[in-house]
Amino acid sequence: MRTLLIAAYAPELGTLSGRAVGLGLIAAAAGTARALAEERPARVILVGTAGALPGSNLPIGSIVVVARAQLIVRPEEYVPAIMSALAEADAELAAACAATLGAPLVTAASGIGITSSGEEARRLGASAQVEHLESFAALSVARHRVAATAVLAIANGVGAQA
Repeated sequence: MRTLLIAAYAPELGTLSGRAVGLGLIAAAAGTARALAEERPARVILVGTAGALPGSNLPIGSIVVVARAQLIVRPEEYVPAIMSALAEADAELAAACAATLGAPLVTAASGIGITSSGEEARRLGASAQVEHLESFAALSVARHRVAATAVLAIANGVGAQA
């Protein structure tokens, strides 16, 4: 079973063999779709760095596995009822990665940019543990094609102190 590693940009792959798919929701969605079409893997694992949301108690340097990603919808916005704002990882793949790495399963919040407000970071922390720009896009594209999850390293806190 072939597993494709993807990352937002090449330095996140380090010495691992994989594909850079692009930064942010739109580039990551397009790049993930392109990588799936060209590589035809059975599984996809997105790797990268994330910010820990308030209340998560995730220390910098820790590893997490994404069980689901939610689209960040700010209080002054709304999403049409027919549009999904949640993308589930493949439960078996996510659980296997978490068990192998001894890492917790988390919900990732994905938006257009990095949250810089402490108040907004606390709001997001009520329903997610990490912020990662590309998780929602990659899982949304992959979910009907291949098993997918994300394995992320915590690089910073989210909010005014980030």
